[in-house]
Amino acid sequence: MMALLRPETHWLLLVLRSVAVYVFLMFALRLAGRRELGQMTTFDMVVVLVLANAVQNSINAGDNSLTSGLISATTLLVVNFAVGEATYRWRWFERLVQGRPCPLVRNGKIILRNMKRERVTLEELRSALRKQGIDGVSQCAQAVLESDGTLTAVRQGIEQHKLEDLIER
Repeated sequence: MMALLRPETHWLLLVLRSVAVYVFLMFALRLAGRRELGQMTTFDMVVVLVLANAVQNSINAGDNSLTSGLISATTLLVVNFAVGEATYRWRWFERLVQGRPCPLVRNGKIILRNMKRERVTLEELRSALRKQGIDGVSQCAQAVLESDGTLTAVRQGIEQHKLEDLIER
């Protein structure tokens, strides 16, 4: 019973390994592109599950004790909370972790270099616009691929207000 609770690996090493794997995965998934985050397919889910299995031993150093698992899980939750706090407090950190929104359409015209960079096809763009009630690119004033992978669009002729105009005084 005690072997189940007593970790074979020093707790500090478990914490450091957990942080290292978290940071690696955060940047690896960030480099993979924002589309993968916002439009998860069955294949993407399989990749996430396999990634989790692949890094498991990197985190726990082969130590399968209950305490080791709890230390690793707690570390991951604390690091995730800290990253959330940092993105809320510091805009530069938010841009580093999440990236910036990427415009794909402006005034009814496609921004081709951004489409290529984000690997968005014309048919994917048209499909996303139709889902938002916009029948074609020419009817779109602006379409933006958000940092979370979703596409937001504004129809031509819709007035956009500045923040100052929307604040109640």
